[in-house]
Amino acid sequence: MTAHLTQRKEQKRKQILKAAIELFSKQGYGISMDVIAEHANVSKQTVYAHFSSKDHLFETCIIDKCMSAGLNWDLESDDRPGHEVLFEYGWLFQNMLLGEEARNTFHNTMRQSDTHPEIAKIFLEQGPKRNIALLSDYLSKLKNSGDLPFCEDTEAAAMQLLLMLHGRSVYWGFFGFDAGEDEATRQTYINKSVEVFLRGYGYPSTLL
Repeated sequence: MTAHLTQRKEQKRKQILKAAIELFSKQGYGISMDVIAEHANVSKQTVYAHFSSKDHLFETCIIDKCMSAGLNWDLESDDRPGHEVLFEYGWLFQNMLLGEEARNTFHNTMRQSDTHPEIAKIFLEQGPKRNIALLSDYLSKLKNSGDLPFCEDTEAAAMQLLLMLHGRSVYWGFFGFDAGEDEATRQTYINKSVEVFLRGYGYPSTLL
């Protein structure tokens, strides 16, 4: 009985998150919790039973998008060569940014930051800052193992790499245009960006 109730509770939570992600993406932060509840086919009371506030729900949506994009894996426990890990991370990161929901959420956040400054802070904390911290920790591992001897500030280096990984496709997409790049072109760009980044910080050429 307990297992059944737990499973049912988790299903309700997923319904709420799915509805909230879709509505935040399409309509922005101004959407009401009543509408989210209706879209999720649950009561408003059920929504608040899982998420204490709209801020909490929005924050969880941002985190969930990163997790569903595959960016929640433990980089530090991955024993593959650094460049292989970063090739995969870069591909997943760019794919996430190219998603319609991620792009719409970004645009809505920027548009509504004057009237709802709290959402810009949440977006920054749970999106960019979370990814910078994750990547910085992994770069620290490479630095400590001697693979990045010239990397003195892993947080700044993480920011550099993430900005490089946006590429033409993401940059053009922010303005509503298709860069016309196929997957092979994008993958080549990502891998070359990672290689340039690693070489700049002294990554052993024998590993590339």
